[in-house]
Amino acid sequence: MFARLTPVDQVFNFQREFDRAFADFWNELPSRTSGPSPSFQVSTGEDEWHIDIPLPGIDPDHVNLEAAGNTLSIRVMTPDAKNGGVTPQYEQTLSVAPFLDVSKLSASHRHGMLRLTLPLKESVKPRRIQIATDNENQRQLSSV
Repeated sequence: MFARLTPVDQVFNFQREFDRAFADFWNELPSRTSGPSPSFQVSTGEDEWHIDIPLPGIDPDHVNLEAAGNTLSIRVMTPDAKNGGVTPQYEQTLSVAPFLDVSKLSASHRHGMLRLTLPLKESVKPRRIQIATDNENQRQLSSV
């Protein structure tokens, strides 16, 4: 026989499902890291998301950003005085949520902090919808 769920059981089941869905979403963001891993912080704005990555002491000219599809790669290459080449110092690849527009990614570097700005796709931005009205009905209502 099946036992009926009480309202309390239903709330706990909802909580577990919500927690699982939220964890699944965030687990998709960082997919690969190599080298010393600076932590990064994701914050949201009204029309965009920001990813802040601390890169203290790193020349912005040594940072390479590449976007392909919904994947964003960040590489820091430092000059190697011994070999005359470059040495990879840090690399991270992020899977970007599908509702963010990677093609409009912008980046800035200030005081050792790399800030990536990813706007929301136009299709997911909230928009106000104008309600059409019949002018004749409006006149009738205003005269009453």
